Amino acid sequence: MQKKLHFLLALMLLFTTSIMAQVTTSSINGKVVVGNENVIGATVTAVHVPSGTTYNAVTNVDGRYTIQGMRVGGPYKVTISYIGYKDDTRTNISLALGEPTVINANLKEDAKTLGEIVVTGRAGRGGNGASSNFSQQMIENTPTVNRNVYDVAKLSPLVNTNKFGGISIAGTNNRYNSFQIDGMVSNDVFGLTSTGTNGGQTGANPISMDAIEQIQIAVSPFDVRQSGFTGGAINAITKSGTNKFTGTAFGYYTDENMYGRYSQAYNRTQKLTNESTQTYGATFGGPIIKDKLFFFSSVEYKKNTYPSTYYAGADGYFMEAKTAQQLVDIYKKATGIEETYNQRDIAKEGTSLLGRLDWNINNNNHFTFRYQGNFSYADQFSNGQKSFSFNNSSYRMKDNTNSFVAELTSHLGAKYYNELRAGLTMVRDHRAIPYAGPTLYFSGDGYSINMGTEFSSGVNSLDQDIWTLEDNFSIYSGNHTITLGTHNEVYNMKNGFYQAAFGEFSYNYNQLSSFLADQSIAPNSGYVMKYSDPALTGTTEWKTPFKAGMFGFYIQDKWDLSTAFQLTYGMRIDFPLYFNSITYNPTFNATDNWAANSGAVVGRRPASMVMASPRVGFRWNLNDQHTSLLRGGVGIFNGRAPFVWLENAWANTGMEMKGLNIRIPKTGPYTGPVFSADGSKTPDQIRTQYGTLGGVNPDIVTVDHKFRYPQTFRTNLAWEQQLPFGVKMTLEALYSRALNAVWFSNVALSNNGKIYAVPGVEASATTYYNSNQNDTYPLNGTTGKYYANSVINLSNINQGHSYSFSAKFEKSFDFGLDLMASYTFGHSYSVNDGTSSVATSNWKYYYCVDPNKPVLSYSMFDMPHRLMVQASYNSKLYGNNRWQTHVTLTYNGNSGQRYSLTMNDNPSASFNGEFAKGNTLLYIPTKTELAAMNFVDNVDSKTKKVIMTAEQSRQAFENWIEGDKYAKDHRGQYADRNSNLAPWENHFDLHFTQDFFYLKEKGSKVSLVFDILNVGNLLNKHWGEFYSSTYNTPIITVYNVDTKTKTPSFVYGASSVYVSDYDSRWHMQVGLRVTF
Repeated sequence: MQKKLHFLLALMLLFTTSIMAQVTTSSINGKVVVGNENVIGATVTAVHVPSGTTYNAVTNVDGRYTIQGMRVGGPYKVTISYIGYKDDTRTNISLALGEPTVINANLKEDAKTLGEIVVTGRAGRGGNGASSNFSQQMIENTPTVNRNVYDVAKLSPLVNTNKFGGISIAGTNNRYNSFQIDGMVSNDVFGLTSTGTNGGQTGANPISMDAIEQIQIAVSPFDVRQSGFTGGAINAITKSGTNKFTGTAFGYYTDENMYGRYSQAYNRTQKLTNESTQTYGATFGGPIIKDKLFFFSSVEYKKNTYPSTYYAGADGYFMEAKTAQQLVDIYKKATGIEETYNQRDIAKEGTSLLGRLDWNINNNNHFTFRYQGNFSYADQFSNGQKSFSFNNSSYRMKDNTNSFVAELTSHLGAKYYNELRAGLTMVRDHRAIPYAGPTLYFSGDGYSINMGTEFSSGVNSLDQDIWTLEDNFSIYSGNHTITLGTHNEVYNMKNGFYQAAFGEFSYNYNQLSSFLADQSIAPNSGYVMKYSDPALTGTTEWKTPFKAGMFGFYIQDKWDLSTAFQLTYGMRIDFPLYFNSITYNPTFNATDNWAANSGAVVGRRPASMVMASPRVGFRWNLNDQHTSLLRGGVGIFNGRAPFVWLENAWANTGMEMKGLNIRIPKTGPYTGPVFSADGSKTPDQIRTQYGTLGGVNPDIVTVDHKFRYPQTFRTNLAWEQQLPFGVKMTLEALYSRALNAVWFSNVALSNNGKIYAVPGVEASATTYYNSNQNDTYPLNGTTGKYYANSVINLSNINQGHSYSFSAKFEKSFDFGLDLMASYTFGHSYSVNDGTSSVATSNWKYYYCVDPNKPVLSYSMFDMPHRLMVQASYNSKLYGNNRWQTHVTLTYNGNSGQRYSLTMNDNPSASFNGEFAKGNTLLYIPTKTELAAMNFVDNVDSKTKKVIMTAEQSRQAFENWIEGDKYAKDHRGQYADRNSNLAPWENHFDLHFTQDFFYLKEKGSKVSLVFDILNVGNLLNKHWGEFYSSTYNTPIITVYNVDTKTKTPSFVYGASSVYVSDYDSRWHMQVGLRVTF
C-alpha cells in the first residue's frame, strides 16, 4: 500500500510540472496590474508599524512580487507604488504565522495628482492545508487557569484534549505531535511525558502565555518545510520588542475556596482540602536603537501547594501512628535514617524565562536571537486509601530546560531570499531523593506500605542535547517561488533507570506484625536489587547513551497560475542515522527460538531507511471578490517515534543490566538478605555477600532491522465561503492513513494450543501461550539455557486510519462581538496507541484477544463528536475612554473517552498464558453460552467466606450484559478494543477582564481578570460532569486456569467509568495585571 501511495504522488508531481522544520515568519505576495497589463518594476514597501521594520520588493516581468521572512502580527502598512499612478496603500494588515498574505493591486493612473488610495482591513490568506491560527488577542481572551498553550490549541476543531495530560490532533497520540517555539524543538522527543512537552514530568508549562505573539496548529500543511509529525504541529512564536517601551506585571491566585464544594463523585457537599496556586510574572520590551535593535524579556513564576490527604494516624486510615512510629524506629536503628509520617505538603514550582533580540541589520537582513529557560520541580507523593508511603519515601521530579535559537533572514536582491536558523535545546530531568537507603515493601490483600528510597527513583535521570540547523533558499522566477532547503537535528541523550538501586526487602502484608517483632524474618516476596555491570560499563549506575540524527532535504515550487489559483508542490527526503552501537549479546543471538526463528538480534541497529514525503496542495478563489475559496491537497508526512522506544533496545540488551533476585526456596532454608542483619549494608556489600544466590532475568528489547519512523498519508479538502450578513463558513474534510505504524510483539511466547472462554465454542477460542522464561542456545560447542522475562520486538505495520468532517461558522460585529461555532465528526482507528514509554508495557497493555496478533480497532483517542461554541466580546472604550471590558464564554461538548471491556486475571492466573495480567478483551456470551461458562464461588482469601456464589456471578454478568448497550448487541463474540464510550460531557468556561486606563494616551492600564472553568457547575451543582481517565473496565475475573485442560474459571466483578471529583467542580482564578 505504501509503495502504491508513493507512486501515485510521484505521478501527480510529474503531471503538475522535521528533523523537523517549522515556519517562524510570515510573508506577503501578490500581483500588480494596470487593467489587464502586468506592471513591471512596481515598488512594494511593507512597514511593521510598531517597530519600523521595513521590507521591500519589486514586481517582476509577470507583475508578481513576494516578501518572505516578515514578523508575524502587525499592524503593517503596505504601499504599492509606480511612477505615474496613484499609490495603493493598505493599512492595519495583520500577518498570520505560516500563512502567506495575498495583496493584489490594480493601479489607477493619475498623471496630475500622484495621491494614494488607502484601504484599511485584512488581506487575503494564502494557506492551503488544514490549520488554525490564534492571535495575541485570542490568546489573552481564552479562559484558562493553568495558563497553558493547550487551552488555546483546543479551540481548533481538529484538536481534542485527552484525559492523560496532552492533546490529540487528528485522532492520534500526543507523542506523534510536534511542538515548536520559534522553530525550535520543544516537545518531549524522548517520550516520557504525558503532556508531550519539555518539562512535562513536573507539570510545567513549556512557555509563559504572556511571551507568545501567535500560535499555529497545523494538521496538513502541504508546505514541505513543515515536518516531524504524523499527528499535528503546534508552533508558538514569541513576542518581539518595538519602538515603544512596553511591559506588563501580573499575578494570579486560586485556592480551595475557589472550587465548587459539591462532589458529584460522592453526591455530597465535600469541600476540598487546603491548597493554593500562585502565579507571578512580568514582561518588558522596547528599542535599544530605534528602528534597528529591539529586546523583549519575560519571566513567570508559579507555585502550587496542597496537603497530603492520607497520612498515618488520620481518622479511619488503615495505617496507625503507633505502627508507623515502630517502623520509623526500626529503620533508624538499621540505617541511621529517620523517617516521618505526619501530614505533609506537596508542592510544584516552576520558573520560566525568556529573552529575545531582534536586529534590523538593514532592510534586506534581519537577525533574531532567543533564549528560553524553564526550571521546575514537582513532589511525587501519592498515598491512597489502601497504600501508604512515609514522607521521604517519595521523590521530587526536577527539570531544567535551556533553549537557544538564532535566525538570519536575508533578501539577496530581487530574486533570492535565504533563511538560516540554528539552535540548541538542553533538557535535564532527574528524580531527586531525600536519602539513599534500602526499601521496605509490604503488600497483599489490596494494601501496601513503602519505606526507604522509592523503588524506581534510586537511579532515574535523563539528559538531552538537541542541535538544530536549518536553511531555506528561495528563488523568485516569474510566477514561481522555488524553495530548496535542509533541516537537520542531532540528538545526544543519556538515560539512567534502575529499580531497587539500593535493594528492596519485599514482604507479604500479613508479615507486618511479625516484622515489627523480629526483623530477621525472611521476606516472603524476596529481595531484589538492580545495577549495571561495572566490568562492562565502569559503574553500577550507568546511563544508557543514545546518539542519533535526522537529516532532511527538500525542494518546493509555489506556482501562481493566476491571481485566483495557486499550486504548491514539492518533495521532501528525510533519513535517520544512529551514531552509537548497541552492545552485542552473543548468547541471546544464538537462541533457537527467540533469535533464530523470529529474526530478533541484540546488537543490531535499525537501518537508516529513507523516508520520502511528496506533497501537492492548491488554493482556488472561485470568484473575483474572493468570497468563495476551495483549498486542499494530498501528501505524506514524516514523523518520528518517541526515542525512548528505540532507546529501550540500547538499554535492554541483557548485558549491561545486572541484579539480585533472591526468593524463598521451595525446599531448604532462606539464605538471602534479611533486614536486621543487612539493612545497614551498602549495595556493594550486599552484592559481595549475596551476588551468587540469584540473578535478575532481563527484559530484552530488539528493533527490526528495517524499522521505519512513522509516516502518514494525508489528504484534505476545504470550502471557505462568505455567507450573507458577514458570516464566514468553513467546511473541511480530512483523511489520514498510517504508514509504518509502530507494532510491539513478544517473541518469547510460544503457541501451546487453544483456550476457550466457553468450552467447545470456537468463537470464544484464542491462542494459549507458553510464557517462556528461557530458551536453549548452542554456543562455542556447548548448549545452555538463556533466561529472560520477555523479548519485545519493535517493527512496523501499515494499519490505522482516521477521518473527520468539520463545519465552522464565524461572525464578527462592529460593536466588538465575535461569534464562532464548530462541529466535528470523525473516527480514528489504530492497532497500538503507544501510551507507555516502556516497550514491555506497550505490548502488555495492548487490549486484545491474542497479544501477538495485530487487530485494527477504534483508537483510544477517537472522539466521534465534538461541538464548540465561543462568544467573545471586546467593548469599545467607554467612561471618558478609560474603561474597557472583555468577556469570553466557551462551550465544549464532546463524546466521552473510549475504553475497553476486559477480563481481569488473578495473581496466579492468566487467560492466554502470557501473564500480561488483565489485557484480554471480554468475551460476551450468548444466554446459552453463559450457562456453560465455568463460574466458581468468589472466596475471601483471609476470612474464607464466600463473597459471591458461582450462580450469583453468572446472574450478575447476565444483568450487566443486558444493561450495557454494546455488550447486549454483540453477544457471542469478543468485545472490540475501545468499544465503549464514556458519557457525553458538557463544559462551559468563562473569561472576564475589566481594564482601567490610567494613562490612556499611552495605553497603560490596570486589568482585573477572572477565569472560571466549568462555570456551568457554579450555576447548577449537577452540571459539568467530568469523567476520570480510564483505559479499560474489567467485567469478570479469570479466577484460575487449569493449565493441563486449559479450562478457565471466572468470577464476576464489574467496574465502571467514574466521575472525577476534582475536575467536575467549577474552578476560579483571579488575577491582576498592569500594562505600561
